[in-house]
Amino acid sequence: MGAVGLILFIDADALAKLAHWDLLDHLPAFTGVPLERCNTLESIVHRARRARSKPDGRLFLCAEAATRVCDGAGRMGASITPDPATLQALQNVAAIDAGEAVLLSALIMQPASRLLTGDKRALRALATTPEPLRAAFASRILIIEQVLLAALRLHDIGWLRQHVCPWKDADKAVAIAMGSRCDADASACREGLDAYVREIDALCRPTLLARLGPP
Repeated sequence: MGAVGLILFIDADALAKLAHWDLLDHLPAFTGVPLERCNTLESIVHRARRARSKPDGRLFLCAEAATRVCDGAGRMGASITPDPATLQALQNVAAIDAGEAVLLSALIMQPASRLLTGDKRALRALATTPEPLRAAFASRILIIEQVLLAALRLHDIGWLRQHVCPWKDADKAVAIAMGSRCDADASACREGLDAYVREIDALCRPTLLARLGPP
């Protein structure tokens, strides 16, 4: 992914999971996009502020993750302006929630932008929409498994375990890839993560997934 000038929107699911794994500060190294050119919805930040004193047990499992989201969001500065027509069309897709619809439709207003999401249900729904709608999102979506694969390219499996294992169950797919005791070796972990990337990649043609290679 050529990151020069890119904007990266991050949904609630991806943001919270990366915060649990203490990977938000490392995200620019994996994507080539500085946090100043990222953004998320203000509603997510509001949830994080509340969770600093009382984690909700759903999006935020610990106060530390909520604090990291607040700190990271404070450094983000990209504007989020949804395209009204696309937003309306996406709001009629049952499996795409309101927040995801806003972020997806914001891609239309920013041609040099991508969405990092942890919501595979929304992507499966998006892949079934009429071609004229989904074509606007071709090669514009990133998933958290791609980020973790980038982490493995830059670091070793020990480094990834150190970050992910304390909260590996924040994501079922990642927990499987990391091994039942978070003891998968680098090859097995990479294969497991790549399997989920291939699944999303194969949902439709052209693919929704952007390439996330070495920055």
